[in-house]
Amino acid sequence: MTAPVTGSTVSVAQQDWEDWAKENARKLVIGAGLVAAIVGGSWLYVVSSQRKEVFASQALTSARSSAESGNLPLAARDLAGVVQRFGGTRAADEAFILLNQIRLLQGQRDGAVAALQEFVGARHPDYMKASAYGLLGGGLEDENRPREAGEAYRQAAAAAPLDFLKAQYLIDAGRALAVAGDTAGARTALAEVLEKYAELDQAAEARVRMAEIGGTVPPPPKTGRGRGQRPRAG
Repeated sequence: MTAPVTGSTVSVAQQDWEDWAKENARKLVIGAGLVAAIVGGSWLYVVSSQRKEVFASQALTSARSSAESGNLPLAARDLAGVVQRFGGTRAADEAFILLNQIRLLQGQRDGAVAALQEFVGARHPDYMKASAYGLLGGGLEDENRPREAGEAYRQAAAAAPLDFLKAQYLIDAGRALAVAGDTAGARTALAEVLEKYAELDQAAEARVRMAEIGGTVPPPPKTGRGRGQRPRAG
């Protein structure tokens, strides 16, 4: 039978705790300080990150305005500044994509291709990688490297968040691979469009291109209209 807890037993236990606390007071204070420092540091990091994103977005808006006005050299300079100053933000990623689009427009293919290849090898959101791979494909085509361009377009399709983008990148892959002489690869890319995205507007172009390279062209779906920009379910 368990003995009842008496007042003297409670007093002994309380005394033991007080003695332990006195002996370990320094450790307790340090531990509480560490917790406070961690919480405070986390809060400062979040606030700092939010402020950095806001400033980056403002700088990106200014640079984009220069591009839209036709002043591409100024836009390129400002966009490079956004990338350098605000690396790690979403705005910096967007600035990087726009910067390399301008480089390609200005004929700076080698630099743009090298930068885009480095970008896609690092950690970035899929939708950013899709844009980067798409630009990379265009740059590689301009450099007369259609087989590599086809692979870049396929990677863009895999990362793209929307059906119509996936379909368009697959069509681009089919075109590049056909130019490279990889008819089988081109048919595979176009067949994926016709199988998975038959109701999209892009499927009509896929049928034309498939016929051009002697592939099997399925009939268009009897019902349904192009779903344009609707994301894929799941």
